[in-house]
Amino acid sequence: MAPMGLEKIDLAKRLRVFTDAGLIQEIPTPWQIEQGELEMLLYVISTDATEEAQYKGAPFGHPVLRQPLIFSQVGRDHLRTGSGLENKFSSVCKHLFLTYHQGMPVFDLQLLQTYPEGLSGFRRFLDEMEENRTARARRLNRIAKLILPDPPAYHARFLGEKGWIARAEAFDYPAAEKEASNFPPEFFSLVGLLNYCAKAYPRERRDVPLARRPAHMAKLFTRRLREGRAQGWFARK
Repeated sequence: MAPMGLEKIDLAKRLRVFTDAGLIQEIPTPWQIEQGELEMLLYVISTDATEEAQYKGAPFGHPVLRQPLIFSQVGRDHLRTGSGLENKFSSVCKHLFLTYHQGMPVFDLQLLQTYPEGLSGFRRFLDEMEENRTARARRLNRIAKLILPDPPAYHARFLGEKGWIARAEAFDYPAAEKEASNFPPEFFSLVGLLNYCAKAYPRERRDVPLARRPAHMAKLFTRRLREGRAQGWFARK
């Protein structure tokens, strides 16, 4: 059974911003998304997902130290490793505020676009953080200084006429190779993931016979390992 949260989402309505723009031609089923999330899992929890070098110099920059801090602010949504469509809007904003990515965070910016006024709402969130007048802003800014060596410089990349938010509003997304991403192209962006899910997997759970289902799921989960790629965290240098 697909996650109940995902089953309750009106995917056609939620993804209309991308279907109207012609970026998604066929909306995947919840079961197809679940399969994509499983295949993507080991990539997401590897060092491929973050720009670890950017954390150097911060008191709590090491992943063992920073992850509990991020979790304390984002909550259970921080543990979700799939499409993110079940996450709360505020969780995505706080995640982006506290986390470096490999280049432009295309996946999360596209996720924001699926919420009503998502990108403009994130811009207002950053304005609140910069003004530093609310208790939430003061708390998140204190934590950002522990995790990121230069939070203002990182946050500035989202703003301005050529910033990441403006680019997302114009659907100006870089390709995975241009951002030097270690992710397979189909997992680099939310749109890429959903298009891949709609084409690569059986549409309904019943389309995979019960006897074959464990092997099918195991094959998806182990793709990264079968490619001969370590998780990165414990790889020998």
